[in-house]
Amino acid sequence: MNKTFKIIYSALFFLVISLPLALMPFFKNEKNLEKRALAEFPKYIEGGKLNQDFSTGFDKWLNDRVPFRAQLLSGTNFIKSEVMHTATSNVISGKEGWLFLESESPDYMNTNAMSDNEIKAFGVTLSLIEENVRARGGRFVFAPIPNKASVYGEKMPSCYTKASENNLTRITKELDRINVSHVDCLSMLVENKDKDLYHKRDSHWNYKGALMGYNRIMDGLGAPHKTYEDAKFTRNLNWRGDLDKLLYPAGGFNDYQYDYDIKFSDFTFKRPKKVKDTAAQLKVFMGDSEMNDEYFITKNKTVQENGSLYMVRDSFGRALLPFMIDNYKEATFKRTVSPDITAVPDGADMIYEIVERNLHRVIDKAPFMYAPQRDLDTTGFAAGGDAKVISSGEGYAVRIYGTLPEGIDTGDGRVYIILSNGVSSFCFEAFPIYEKELLTQNAGSEAQKKANGFSAYINDKEASLSGVYEVKIATGGKIYQGSTVKFNNVGS
Repeated sequence: MNKTFKIIYSALFFLVISLPLALMPFFKNEKNLEKRALAEFPKYIEGGKLNQDFSTGFDKWLNDRVPFRAQLLSGTNFIKSEVMHTATSNVISGKEGWLFLESESPDYMNTNAMSDNEIKAFGVTLSLIEENVRARGGRFVFAPIPNKASVYGEKMPSCYTKASENNLTRITKELDRINVSHVDCLSMLVENKDKDLYHKRDSHWNYKGALMGYNRIMDGLGAPHKTYEDAKFTRNLNWRGDLDKLLYPAGGFNDYQYDYDIKFSDFTFKRPKKVKDTAAQLKVFMGDSEMNDEYFITKNKTVQENGSLYMVRDSFGRALLPFMIDNYKEATFKRTVSPDITAVPDGADMIYEIVERNLHRVIDKAPFMYAPQRDLDTTGFAAGGDAKVISSGEGYAVRIYGTLPEGIDTGDGRVYIILSNGVSSFCFEAFPIYEKELLTQNAGSEAQKKANGFSAYINDKEASLSGVYEVKIATGGKIYQGSTVKFNNVGS
């Protein structure tokens, strides 16, 4: 009897553990549960040799395709989130059913504070962009959108302590100080948060919050616009939040959305081309699937007040799309954090929208923009030591970037590249940005945080640069010795 029991037990055990493999052909892969690509089946041979990591790769591949995976994740996350109230699947379970993205917590507690030099670099970067746009006849505004936790902090778990200041508040003060055009959405949303402006189970604002943000942005831009202040709406329990999807991929709880009854002007898509159902296409771009929404252009059939808009945006910009389209003859939307400023049409308005939790990305990589020439008086500048200078020909410009010594005072945050060949001397203002992707492949996070950098695209054709030039970097009242760079007039 005991032997029979062991046989039956063993048979059931192997049946259970083999069941997922047996059922796999009958189940579809749910690729969008976590907004990431599923692990690919590993190769048996890698680089001409037996793949030593095959078992690890197979494990990842199998885990992504186990039948009932969504149901198992949902059940596990329900216990962790609703019963144990612990962060899971990058989601913080707050009070009264409120959910928050875990990546908001560093901003909330100010554990990711930028250095003073980084705050200054942030302001200078935006000031250079605004200068370029305005010099070509356009208007500019920077629109940082606060995290949900920054507006509804009282719904965060008590174990998270809110800081009195953080990167957003410090950046706002810096932009005020140096007169960069921006909007303070944080104060506005906090003052009106009783009107229910963010979703409980989504990381974004709802359409009511977005409409309020739209009006604040357009006011900050100084552009005439429709306010939609008398628009009627219905509050419907029809919204499935992104955080709820992360917790319960098999199906969770709906959230309230404010659906406005607004008759927008007719428009067409210039990009993508041949769109027959513009409403359906816009609905796709406003959804969280993020399908081919990196770059698209609309053309309004009736609007007259505003010409062209170039809007750099992230996921918070999705809810703003219909309002922007309805107020510009032509609107270009680019989802990126490293904009190409040369792509902004002459005379166009530029809106640079980004959510608070991604603010650091503004100075992670320099925008593409030709560095402006400057007349810099270096009288009284002291020697500051050595700078690491790297140059590369990009086909349309010469890119010069590098690093400055750690711990230096960059003064007003502005960095200048001085080029001289013994006969002529030129000065360009660089973005005060440390090119992390290019410079820190082998450096740790601490080195990244302490580093001071610069980055510039030099239009050698326009400046008539040719031959070898000595490079010096000027910042904070000091001059740092670099190397040499060769110009071949690559733009000609």
